[in-house]
Amino acid sequence: MALKPDASSHNETPATPATPNPDTTVAATTMTTAPVKMASIIAKPLGLLLSPPLDAPEPHEHKTLLEEAQGAAISGDRMGRETSRVVLANGDLLPTNVTPSHYDIHLKPDLATGVVSGSVAVDALVNEATEQIVLHAKSIAITRALVYHSGALLVSVGGDAVIYEDELEMATIQLPCVLRAAEQVQIVITFTGVLSESMYGLYRCKYRDRIGNPSVMLVTQFQAKCARLAFPCWDEPAFKAEFTLTLTVPSKHTALSNMPVVQETEGCEGVKTVYFARSPRMSTYLLAIVSGELDYIEATALAGDVITDSSSPQRAPVPCRVYTAAADIDKVQFSLDTAVKVLELLVDMFGCAYPLPKLDLVAVPELEAGGMENWGLILFRTVRLFITTQTSLWIRQKAVYVIAHELSHQWFGNLVTMAWWDDLWLNEGFATWIGIHITDLMYPEWRRWDHFAIEDRQAALSADSLRSSHPVQVTIKGSADIDQVFDSITYYKGCSLIRMLSAHLGTDAFMAGVRAYLNAHAYASATTSDLWAALEAASGQPVAELMHSWTTCVGYPVVSVDTDFESGEMRLTQNRFLHSGHVTPDEDSTLWWVPLGMISSECAHPVSAVLHDRSGSFEIPGSPAATWIKLNYNNAGLYRVRYSCDALRRLALAAASDDLMCTADAVGILNDAVALAISGHVPTSAVLDMVAAFQERQPEFVILQILGLFLESLHQTWADRSPPAVREHIRALARSLFAPQAAALGWAHRPGDSPLVARLRAISIPRAAWAGDAQVIAKALEYFEQFYSAPTEPKPFHHDFTASVFEIAVRCGPVANHARVRDMYEHSARWHLSEDHRMAALGAMACSRDPSCMWQTLDYALSDHVLPQDLNIVMGFMVTADHRSKHILWRWFKLNYQHLVARLGEASALLGHVVSTVIGDFATPEMADDVEMWFADKHTAAFDRSLPQSLEFIRVRAAWFERDSDDVEQWFESYSGESCDC
Repeated sequence: MALKPDASSHNETPATPATPNPDTTVAATTMTTAPVKMASIIAKPLGLLLSPPLDAPEPHEHKTLLEEAQGAAISGDRMGRETSRVVLANGDLLPTNVTPSHYDIHLKPDLATGVVSGSVAVDALVNEATEQIVLHAKSIAITRALVYHSGALLVSVGGDAVIYEDELEMATIQLPCVLRAAEQVQIVITFTGVLSESMYGLYRCKYRDRIGNPSVMLVTQFQAKCARLAFPCWDEPAFKAEFTLTLTVPSKHTALSNMPVVQETEGCEGVKTVYFARSPRMSTYLLAIVSGELDYIEATALAGDVITDSSSPQRAPVPCRVYTAAADIDKVQFSLDTAVKVLELLVDMFGCAYPLPKLDLVAVPELEAGGMENWGLILFRTVRLFITTQTSLWIRQKAVYVIAHELSHQWFGNLVTMAWWDDLWLNEGFATWIGIHITDLMYPEWRRWDHFAIEDRQAALSADSLRSSHPVQVTIKGSADIDQVFDSITYYKGCSLIRMLSAHLGTDAFMAGVRAYLNAHAYASATTSDLWAALEAASGQPVAELMHSWTTCVGYPVVSVDTDFESGEMRLTQNRFLHSGHVTPDEDSTLWWVPLGMISSECAHPVSAVLHDRSGSFEIPGSPAATWIKLNYNNAGLYRVRYSCDALRRLALAAASDDLMCTADAVGILNDAVALAISGHVPTSAVLDMVAAFQERQPEFVILQILGLFLESLHQTWADRSPPAVREHIRALARSLFAPQAAALGWAHRPGDSPLVARLRAISIPRAAWAGDAQVIAKALEYFEQFYSAPTEPKPFHHDFTASVFEIAVRCGPVANHARVRDMYEHSARWHLSEDHRMAALGAMACSRDPSCMWQTLDYALSDHVLPQDLNIVMGFMVTADHRSKHILWRWFKLNYQHLVARLGEASALLGHVVSTVIGDFATPEMADDVEMWFADKHTAAFDRSLPQSLEFIRVRAAWFERDSDDVEQWFESYSGESCDC
């Protein structure tokens, strides 16, 4: 695994590129010459603007050129003839009268001016006679379109024959003749465009070049509907095609795409042209480009086709590389090793070779998502690939999961793709399940499914308990709606359903069905029904019938348990669960298939049963000797369980003893109890009783994490309206849980500590500090002062505590610590900070309790010091820093909303994430009304799903307080603790 400074990417045997043909403006409607090759078609007017990126024009000249290009691409192209166009049959969907089979693309981006000149030759089939070609194009001006048939030019039209529809992001090319059905044609289009100003389409990404100077690289983010920003295309997942890509980029750049490089040719003025091999059939959103001064490290995975001409058959090697800027090449070895292991495991699981000749992972400083699964060229935020000895355990665990998630997409999503975005859960739910499953195989000591139970699964259950939720198979309201369904329902409810179904069918039968599904639909598109059919054939069970309500209906059930331990019988009833607690008959019409999985005090092995109907009677396992009963063994099912008061009391006592019940089942009891308290099914005092009882259980990371999250949520909800004494009581209870753990475990990891003990130590210290433990606070302030004053490596404290030390120093230390962590964020190399610790310094800035520091931090977040993708880190820390901070954040947000829109983009998913974070922790009816009124006249298309969900959450929490405030206050009257020091 040698470190290789790179001037080229993976190379195959050189192939001769297409011979350039300078004549691209043929005016005749027929001719007998062969169609012009894509690689030769460059829009001449913009080609004259191309110049080496180091020769950037002065700012005013840059603006003039960019505005000129944007004017042509966005507004100056309205000169097309206003004639009728094909009526779309399904809202925003393209017609299928012409469908592509191969794109031959040449792009010439100018990094200095932001202008792109390009051409694309599309081999297409005419399915229905037509005088129009309708395709996607956004911020692009088509300058000429030519149509060939059997090598002869049928028609050539100029830009004035193109009609653009901004709202649909489509372009209609009007033809003077009819294309006949069943004809194979080649459509050659020249166009001009611009490099995107956001992290979508083809955009400029800031980084540092080989000698450390600020520079820009080219990056693409085409998912879900942004390939149309780079070239005219059929930008829907079902329109799969093969791609041949050619790029003209600076000579010093390494150019990467999905396929290996076949040839490079040097041009003049410091540019080169790079030709890539032809791809297999794939969707447009998976096409990818990266170009910059990059280095790589390399290894091989035995993940290709089986080699049978040897005595011991094995798989062919697949080269795997991780690319990054030269200065960071020593940070990616762990990620490369992980990718190789994951790829080999996935090949064995799927029984199918990795489909491409190479796999590249690229660390990208500016990326909208944590990872993007482009086929053969997977992009990651730097924090996901930069894993060193100083990286915290939790970030290391996240890195393994994210790599496994994105690599699983190479089959589930790329090889077989959902036909439309309403089945996005097929991609993301399954990749989430595989990502966790692979992580659990590689590192069983991490107990990754326990983490899923307390975080991701709860996020899905919480979101799906709202009236404003949506089914897993979601109806897409329009193209603007697509980005919003990349949410916890799609990812985590989807994963939970896969987990529930695989547990019911058995992993072997489940994976047999998955392999059959992949083989049947390879290089094509599929639907949920296709997956169910494959699983039914493999298992012999009626999967489609069992899962129909789970995927097509919103919500999930709560199963109420009425027990009679004397008779050994129990009555179970299912109803839809809502956080509000008020379910109308119309909302409660769905019946789910509910796998029960029952254990009891006398029956540790789960007894399988199913609730199909509204209610049913079942025997208590181990009766009549059983003293408690637990449903939903191992949290495998996606539902809540509501026990009678007597049954819950018995169960809580059992769960508080680690000898009687496993961790996963104790987690399920706690999570359900908290949700039932918020909805009003049980009083909050019942949960507080459980918190007290669980202090007797052997301390475990996942249990204490749930208890800590509950107490923080209780504090946030009660903060604005409860007496100060109640808030102090809540923190005193938290202190009684976490301060003893912090004292017992200390600040140093010990030989033999398991990862779960390390995680327990890592959460106990910050939670004890949040609760006001004086000893933890004093030690953290001492460590911060020592580290800031004399940066050393290793640090005076373990790297797992870096974020905690920074946060405590700002929240509980002198005001000057705010400026100090900003200094550490801006000059991270001086303090030897890893990427995740640099982000921790940024988040810590938002932890100050000083209002002036809060305002400074928020203004700083909008500066060039903070990348747009990281802005929500500041917001997330700010809302929980202090019970007043969320109100300061809301005032700042309203004053700076237009700046946020300009920085993130009005249609950006990032804007929706910021909105949800800013308003998500309010808990009064007045704030719900204020937020709703303020957004009433705003353009909310980018978050018109998440905004109603956030408003509903605010009102749910407000109702929780109004219903249980007296109950909580009375419970705490019997509890007294020392006042908090922080």
